[in-house]
Amino acid sequence: MHKKTTTFPIIHTTLAALLLAGAMPVLAHEGGVDTLPEDGATLQNSPAKIGVEFDGSMRITQFEVTGPDGSVRLDDQSDSERRERYVVKPEEALSSGDYQVSWRGLSDDGHMMSDGFNFSVEP
Repeated sequence: MHKKTTTFPIIHTTLAALLLAGAMPVLAHEGGVDTLPEDGATLQNSPAKIGVEFDGSMRITQFEVTGPDGSVRLDDQSDSERRERYVVKPEEALSSGDYQVSWRGLSDDGHMMSDGFNFSVEP
């Protein structure tokens, strides 16, 4: 008589648990959680501030805004401080069009993070 074995389900369950445990540190990284202006927003006027808020502290290493006229000049807030909120001001009013914001930073646990968002300014 052939005895039924339960080894394979135990192995599969163990492997799945190990994979999930390995993924947990990745899920814990800080990331952008709120943007200014809101991602996808259409504004009636040029925004006074552009930024991102994180769920932990981040040291921003790059923050760029590009639009219909190319790269947007921003007030200089380049320092090495870790912060939960990073906000800059455009040096000049933004013209109408679509804008893309991209950022890169170093999280508290030393991992490089990057993301971005978009907004539009109506004429």
